[in-house]
Amino acid sequence: MPPDFDQVIDEHRDRLTRIARQYAGPNDWQDLLQEIAVAIWRGLHGFEGRSTLSTWIYRVAVNTALQHVRKRRPASEALVHEPVGALGAQDPLALLDEFLAALDPVNRAVLLLDLEGLHRDDIGEVLGLSPGAVAVRMTRLKQRFSETYMEGV
Repeated sequence: MPPDFDQVIDEHRDRLTRIARQYAGPNDWQDLLQEIAVAIWRGLHGFEGRSTLSTWIYRVAVNTALQHVRKRRPASEALVHEPVGALGAQDPLALLDEFLAALDPVNRAVLLLDLEGLHRDDIGEVLGLSPGAVAVRMTRLKQRFSETYMEGV
């Protein structure tokens, strides 16, 4: 018997909202959240338990978000996202949001899933990357963040 859709959405609402806000503009994130919910609803009956339900939910959410980005914006156009921080340049959330906005969609997904607490193996499973590739991307992202925001500190 497939998991209960309403329960799945309730348990993952905050995570799904964060993903939608990062991949859609301030006027579009609710539409993307709805697209993610529909994709979960459509696929839930086919969930076979080969991964954890949370990992499967992330995979559906990130893939839907990436499709949304490809449909809505030309590749050369930068992603517009809803700001998280409100205190200016000294706000750590504003700095993180600025950093995330500068990343390509896959690196953004790697970092977002890491921030959500997913293990590198699970991130790799969600994105179709090997755990080693995820580790390399995370090392490069940390280095890039340090070079950009920590120089002179």
